Amino acid sequence: MANISPLTQMANINPLKQMANISPLTQMTNINPLKQIADINRLKQTLMFIMSLLLILILSCSRNEPPVHIGAALVLTGPAAFVGEEIRDGLAMAVEEINGRGGINGRRIELLIEDANAPSNSNTSNDTSNSTSNNTSNSSTSNSTSDEKSMDGKPMVPAHENPVQNDPAQKDPAHEDPAHEDPAQKAFETLDRKNPLVILTSLSFLSVKLAPLAEAKKRLMVGLVASAPELTQNNRQWVYRYWITAEHEAPSMVDMFQQLHNTKGKLGVIYLDDAYGGSVYKDLEKRCASFSTTVSPAPFHVSQKIFSREVELVKHTSAVAIVGFDGHIINVLKALREIGYKGEIISTTTATLPSVTAIPEASGVYVTAPAIYNKNFHFIDQIKARYEKKFGKPFTQYSANGYDFIYIVSGLLEDQPITQESLKSLLENGFVYSGVFGNVELKKGKKDILFPLFPAQILNGSIIYK
Repeated sequence: MANISPLTQMANINPLKQMANISPLTQMTNINPLKQIADINRLKQTLMFIMSLLLILILSCSRNEPPVHIGAALVLTGPAAFVGEEIRDGLAMAVEEINGRGGINGRRIELLIEDANAPSNSNTSNDTSNSTSNNTSNSSTSNSTSDEKSMDGKPMVPAHENPVQNDPAQKDPAHEDPAHEDPAQKAFETLDRKNPLVILTSLSFLSVKLAPLAEAKKRLMVGLVASAPELTQNNRQWVYRYWITAEHEAPSMVDMFQQLHNTKGKLGVIYLDDAYGGSVYKDLEKRCASFSTTVSPAPFHVSQKIFSREVELVKHTSAVAIVGFDGHIINVLKALREIGYKGEIISTTTATLPSVTAIPEASGVYVTAPAIYNKNFHFIDQIKARYEKKFGKPFTQYSANGYDFIYIVSGLLEDQPITQESLKSLLENGFVYSGVFGNVELKKGKKDILFPLFPAQILNGSIIYK
C-alpha cells in the first residue's frame, strides 16, 4: 500500500466508510433535488385530493339542506286576480334570482302558492321553487266579471249595509259555516301545514280576513298590497304589512287638493266599497273636515262597470278623488270626461299603473306615485328590463311589492338562523332597507313597512313627478 500513488488511493477509498465520516450537515446538503421535487408534488396531490373530498362533502350537505318555504295565499281568481298575478310574478322572479346566487345561507327558497279566492272544487296549489313560466298570461283588468258579485263570489252588499262585514267577530274563521269550506281559510291552512317561514297574503279584504287565523295559529303573516289600517291593529303580534296604508296615502291626496286651491270647494269621492276603499274615504273625509271642506261620497261595487250614477253625484264638486282598482279608475275617468267634468281629478297610486296612464282620459290627473315610475330612479332599470323580458308585461308596483319583500327576507336572514322565530324577532327590531321603492323603513315595535309616495301628474301617458 505504501507504493500506491495518491490518485490511486483516492480511487480506492471505501465509499461506505467515507459516508460514515460525513457530518449530518454535509448529508443534508447532498439531498437529491429531483427526489425532493417529486416528494413535494406527491404531497400537493394528496392535499388536493383531500380538499376535493371536503368540497364534495360540503356541497352534498348543502344539497341535503331543506328548502326555505315561503307561502303565499293570493287572490288569483275573480275581479282582483290581476293584483295577485302581479305579486306572484314578482315573488317568482326574486326567488329565481336569489336561488341562482345560492339561496339564503346556502338554502334554496321554495315558493308555495295557493289561490285564496278559488272555488272549493278547484285545484290551485302551485309550487314555484323555479320561476313562473314565461308564458304567464297578461292579467286582465278588474272589471273582467259581469255578474254583481263580490271577490268571494257572494252577492255584493255595500259595507255600510253588511252587518257581517262590519262585525269583527264575523271575520274570525271560527265563525265560518263548517258546511261551506271557505277558500281563504283553506288556502291558509294548506300552507300552514307545510310550516313555511312566513305566509304572504294579498289585498285588504283577504288579509284582514286571515289576520285572526294567523294570530290563533301563531303563524307569521305579511299582507302585500293591503291598505286597510285594521290589518295591523288590535294589538296583533304575528301580522305585518308591506304596503302603504290609507292613513299614509290620504294625506298626500288632501295636500294636492289644498295646493289646487280647492280648500273652500267641495270634494267628491268615488270609491270602491270594500275595506280598502272605505278606509281611504273615511280618512279623506276626516282630513277635509279639519278645513271645513264638504265631501260627497259615491261608493260602488267591485264588479261595477258603468258609473253614470256616481259621476252624476259628484258633477258639481270642484275636485273628484277616485279610489279603486285600475279597471274602475279607467271607467270612472271615461264617465267623467263624457259629461265634460271641469274640476280637478285626483287618484291613488293605482292610477299610476300603465293600464291607466296609457288612456287619453288620464292626462291631467293628479296622483300619489311610488318611485318605480320615476325615470331618474335608475336603480331599477335592469330589474324592469328583466321582468318585462320574462313575463311580457310592465313591472308595476304590485310586482315590485312581491319582488322587494323576498329580498328583504333574504337580507334580514343573512348569517342568521332561518326560522320563523328568527324572522319575527328581526322584524320586531325594525330595519331600514333600500330597494325598488327607494328607502323603506320598519320602525322598531311597529307592524307597517312603508315606502315613500310622491306627488305627480299624468301627462300624455307619462308620470311627471312634482
